[in-house]
Amino acid sequence: MTPSDRLLAAADVYHAMSEPRPFRPPLDPDLASRELRAEAIAGRLDGEAVNAVLSAAGRRAPSRREWPAGLTAREVEVLALLARGGSNKQIAQRLVVTPKTVSNHVEHIYAKLGVSSRAGATLFATQHALLGTFESA
Repeated sequence: MTPSDRLLAAADVYHAMSEPRPFRPPLDPDLASRELRAEAIAGRLDGEAVNAVLSAAGRRAPSRREWPAGLTAREVEVLALLARGGSNKQIAQRLVVTPKTVSNHVEHIYAKLGVSSRAGATLFATQHALLGTFESA
């Protein structure tokens, strides 16, 4: 999925929440913002795309989250996919990067976590609730 695809997906979901439906009125802007952020936290929408959509809609963008062990948001994405059993190639396809980029992220993750295996990284991800609830690749 390209960055444009992710942005359009977030915009489409926000628009759907903001419009009346036959079965419900439009969601209050605050509730729609919270729901959209919940979709990002659950891994169903890209967090940066959600922030861009909410910012364009005039909603306050959240401050940057501090991740454990000094991980970046992208490293948390890679760690979650790694812990769910994805190969470097599968993770690269999912995140639209090269396998070499994923390999570099994995090296940095292992160094930051002080682990030397996927099992150690998975244990860390589980203990810190970094796996999310998104669909597998």
